[in-house]
Amino acid sequence: MNQRLEHDHLRALLAENPPAEASIEELFMGRNATSAVGVAQARGAILNVLEECGVPVFEYKPSQVKVILTGYGNADKSQISRMLSAQVKMPEGRMDDHARDAIAIALCHARSRRFTRAAAR
Repeated sequence: MNQRLEHDHLRALLAENPPAEASIEELFMGRNATSAVGVAQARGAILNVLEECGVPVFEYKPSQVKVILTGYGNADKSQISRMLSAQVKMPEGRMDDHARDAIAIALCHARSRRFTRAAAR
């Protein structure tokens, strides 16, 4: 799909399901620079559309997500999976790692915002 179609598709998706806020994981530069460039481009496009639509974006480091969900900043995928399953009704069967990460980031954001609002009172 070309960039213009992706942009338009995401805008249409946000128009149908307008979010109050968005959360995204901060970019982590791993060993594979080629995939990091692709992720950075997709992430930039998403952030651009969210900005155009006026959706506030909150970013979290991978270690923040792990601490908020498991209490341990170096938790592995299986530990995160177990904690997610204990806290959220997860679909049966094998789940894509990206989908699981998205749920983890959303839950992290919900908890973080709840704490921030409570602290402000």
